Amino acid sequence: MNEISLLNLEKSINSLRECISDYNKNFDTKIKGYIADSCVKRFEYTVETSWKIMKKFLKLQYGKSDKELTMNNIFRYMEGYGIIKSWETWKNYYDHRNNTSHEYNKEKANDILKVAENLLEDADYLYNNLSKALKT
Repeated sequence: MNEISLLNLEKSINSLRECISDYNKNFDTKIKGYIADSCVKRFEYTVETSWKIMKKFLKLQYGKSDKELTMNNIFRYMEGYGIIKSWETWKNYYDHRNNTSHEYNKEKANDILKVAENLLEDADYLYNNLSKALKT
């Protein structure tokens, strides 16, 4: 059986946390703009890493097939197993991630910055529950 490593998830969460902290501490408008861009990319990466690990977890731990694992179902199953709090919240993160990866603009970036700290909380919750489930 394949192993599930949470190392990339941990790194992405920590990277996003660091970036948000720097964004919140910086008052130079120009620098803050650069940091915001970085926060958006790190948000995207954290969402991407999270759902891929969720999918792998569902396949290995519960025998789910690719056909069963649509994006919404991944989040629904994870909520049902108590690994995440709300599938709708994760669907929202995923939608935000898709919106900026297809077309980036300041308005979409600001939308992500508003929910990035919530993602940190939810990603920590995911990480902690996966750690317990996998006993890592």
